[in-house]
Amino acid sequence: MAAQIQTKLRPVEDDSAVPDEVLVHVRFHPSAEIMLIGEQPARVSASDWFKHLLANASQYYQVFAGGRGFFRIPRQRFEAIVSALPQ
Repeated sequence: MAAQIQTKLRPVEDDSAVPDEVLVHVRFHPSAEIMLIGEQPARVSASDWFKHLLANASQYYQVFAGGRGFFRIPRQRFEAIVSALPQ
């Protein structure tokens, strides 16, 4: 059965399937320190990345229970935020 499913999967040929938004998931320790944050560039720490996102995209942040949250940022805005990071 797994072989049948795999044969039906096809690679995406066009860019129309690329999502218009970037989701950045954030998980916190009970102490409010960042445990994990997605899409983090290698040149910045997790806390600096979170602060940068809050400063530039706070309107896209949603808080969830259990020490979780995520940013749902339009792709063009996200790319601008990343390029604005200090080198």
